[in-house]
Amino acid sequence: MQFDNSLLKHLIPVRQLQYEHRLLMLDKLQLIELQPGDAMTANEESRWYVYLLKGSINLLDIDKQSELLHASDDRSYHPLFSESEYKTELIAHTQCLVARFDKGQFNSLLDQELICGDDLKAEEVNEVEAGLFNEITEAFNSGQLKLPALPDIASKIKNALLNPATTAEDVARIMLADPVMATKLIHAANSPLVRGATVVSSLHSAVVRLGLKTSKELVMSFAIKELFTSHSKMLNRRMRELYDKSTEIAALGFAISKQSGVLSPDHMLLAGLLHQIGVIPVLNYIEDTGLVITDDNELEQIIKHISGVVGGMVIRRWGLPDDLLAVVEENENWARQSTGEADTCDIILVAQIYHRLKCHQLDGLPKIEQVPAFKKIFKGNHSGDFIAKVFEQANEEVAAVMQILKM
Repeated sequence: MQFDNSLLKHLIPVRQLQYEHRLLMLDKLQLIELQPGDAMTANEESRWYVYLLKGSINLLDIDKQSELLHASDDRSYHPLFSESEYKTELIAHTQCLVARFDKGQFNSLLDQELICGDDLKAEEVNEVEAGLFNEITEAFNSGQLKLPALPDIASKIKNALLNPATTAEDVARIMLADPVMATKLIHAANSPLVRGATVVSSLHSAVVRLGLKTSKELVMSFAIKELFTSHSKMLNRRMRELYDKSTEIAALGFAISKQSGVLSPDHMLLAGLLHQIGVIPVLNYIEDTGLVITDDNELEQIIKHISGVVGGMVIRRWGLPDDLLAVVEENENWARQSTGEADTCDIILVAQIYHRLKCHQLDGLPKIEQVPAFKKIFKGNHSGDFIAKVFEQANEEVAAVMQILKM
């Protein structure tokens, strides 16, 4: 068996690496032959990016829905197990060849490129910003940069759902260890957004009503709130402001997704809450090192220039899907033009623009109807009246979502 090295420039996310780093990925490459009926699970393959090179497979999602995938399909350039698609198991339909690439090696190489790259242009930053970025880079290289850990309950649910045999009862059992989280999930299941015919009172019933996918997204969203804290009075205020803004972006993302029928609204909650997750390690580093920053504008500039890079480190450390990586690294990149259909990042970018319009933060903001992300989501409908109607209809849902997230 031999691997065609020319595929490296197509495989997502491996193709993000520089050419020489892509070649290094071959050092730990594993090629596996599957016979018809052979199976692989997301749980067993969690440390690998797995790609289909030859043959056909059936991909099963968390709700046991099946999708037939051929090696000739464009989808084969993506990992077979992606959290954003909730694929949990594959079964070989024909004789197949699959490739495994080491996720840990990929993340390490990508981090090297990010922290050694030209993310900070000299003409864009002042001495304090450049100095802080260099300090954070050195702290990361030496293993001293404190990236926040994924909250325990969220990690347990995330890992449990990698197993295709996980049931609503299993998820409920895990959540019983966190009564506060359990109460929030029951409340969400009874909210107007779900619109159940009867009131549910048990955790198991709440998980069944919401479904495993939505339950996971909500648990992750609720759990992340605990990260937005600081012992410093000034930084704690900044953390609260960041969380308030993130919840509104999350709610707007939910509403835009629902209004447009693009992607999963529940996933937008998590994406919105995480869109500036890189700010948290930066603020914590400032607190831990005692760095004195008296000017809010100076702090904003520091955050603007380095939080995307640091946020990418957090997303990869947590093992979250690549669409969330794009959300944090493309934050406020209004000119972003991605290939294919509208994605998670497009929806969050439009949510950010609307949030800034609502807050009258117009500096550097383009007209929303000219933004590529908006054009992708709402094809052919770019008039001012249409835009106003979209967000007017979303207001009720935004308020309901924010009420849930701030429980």
